[in-house]
Amino acid sequence: MSTLRSKPQLDRRQILNALKAFRRGDFSVRIDNVYEGLDSDIADAFNQIVEINDQVTREFERLSRVVGKDGRIGERGHVRNATGSWETSVRSVNDLIEDMVQP
Repeated sequence: MSTLRSKPQLDRRQILNALKAFRRGDFSVRIDNVYEGLDSDIADAFNQIVEINDQVTREFERLSRVVGKDGRIGERGHVRNATGSWETSVRSVNDLIEDMVQP
């Protein structure tokens, strides 16, 4: 006799803890996606949001180092898959660099 085993359901406490960590600026937090259906979609969406924030932060750190400290004023930021306000943020930093290096 075989028993059907269903995938676990996403725990609201886990979501809340992940959201609180994200709010504190912890961009390493992820929700392990062992789910199906809507729960899987929620975990994926959360993880993607945190990932793009992490990428933007790392790119700003890189620009601070290479432009601000190393003086490589031709460098500009780029974050793959950045859209919407994330893209606007990166473009704004690039515009700031451009404005600072113009005589």
